[in-house]
Amino acid sequence: MRKDVICIMCPLGCDMKVDVEAQEVTNVQGHRCKKGVKHAENEIFFPGRILTTTVRTDSPQLPLLPVRSIREIQKDKLIGCARKISEHVIRGPVNTGQVVIEDILGLGIDIVACRKLPLKLPNSTIGVQTDSR
Repeated sequence: MRKDVICIMCPLGCDMKVDVEAQEVTNVQGHRCKKGVKHAENEIFFPGRILTTTVRTDSPQLPLLPVRSIREIQKDKLIGCARKISEHVIRGPVNTGQVVIEDILGLGIDIVACRKLPLKLPNSTIGVQTDSR
């Protein structure tokens, strides 16, 4: 059986043709680097992606905190993980890289913060007019 795979490992985006026989990749054509072959095998047998999204917080100044999975999640589990994340509300303080949801859906994959959420954010200076006499 032949499958078409677009490589996402580098900016080239190679259009690859992958031959699969008896649960084994027998040939990969169209790749321009070594990463393409490995990506083709992963895409055929374990199609996964890093999940990046946001989670609600209890902070009125920062209502959404960007988060991501620490490793790839199978593509067929991404929607379930996103739904589970949407049920959470994070309370500060949280540091960048800190685990905010452990072992999501029992997959052994943690969700970590992509920015800091202090207990209290400093007052914003955006839109504040100053007297420049």
